[in-house]
Amino acid sequence: MQHKPAVEWLGSIGSTNEEAMQRGAAGASGPLWIVASEQTGGRGRNGRTWVSPEGNLYASLLLTFPRALPTVAQLALVAGLAAYDTVRNLAPELPVRLKWPNDVLIEGAKLCGILIEGRISSGSAAHNVVVGFGLNLAHHPDLPGRRAASLAAFGVTASRQQALSCLCASFGQWQEVWADGDGIKAICSAWIDRALAAGTLVSVNTGAELIEGQFLGLDADGAMLLGLPTGSQRRITFGDVHIAAPTGADT
Repeated sequence: MQHKPAVEWLGSIGSTNEEAMQRGAAGASGPLWIVASEQTGGRGRNGRTWVSPEGNLYASLLLTFPRALPTVAQLALVAGLAAYDTVRNLAPELPVRLKWPNDVLIEGAKLCGILIEGRISSGSAAHNVVVGFGLNLAHHPDLPGRRAASLAAFGVTASRQQALSCLCASFGQWQEVWADGDGIKAICSAWIDRALAAGTLVSVNTGAELIEGQFLGLDADGAMLLGLPTGSQRRITFGDVHIAAPTGADT
């Protein structure tokens, strides 16, 4: 059974992820949610900026494990499930889908982004992990080459308090299912049920190469399986995934 997390609401800060990391480094133990009204230095994956005006949900969850877990990367799937279910709770009529590892999309546009960072606590074996969420409730940025969306753009009004309440509950439930990796089979099954359709054409930028193929699902550890034009499969554990061609309403 997970402990009920503490929640701290803040005003304008640099980054909820960085604030949560600093709390952990100073000795705080998770679960602890840090929520900000806006971020002046919000971070996305691969060093990108996360545009963070007031009105959206910016929340980071500090988790503390007694040791570094080899399965910690699987939290990306846990976080994706929590974010997806939060959106479905707030707007059950919207056709949202998950894109590996944890982006929530609506009609192919990004509605929620997730950034996971970890750090060994100084002077101990404890491992602090921060799971950061940026959920576009009222606003979304206009970014070249990257489609974004907000709930408000689809006529849905939701407060930060409503969104966080759903997110806290959903993350706690899925974390219990995950059980530090013992429940990864159930996590993968639930994630695939919420994901882009198998066969969706995608491209993956690993930083070293660009790979194109078909999304085929997940392996037993939560890595993405990519079907290559040669007929072989590639196991993807890292990279930016982009939908490469229309596949109906979810692209």
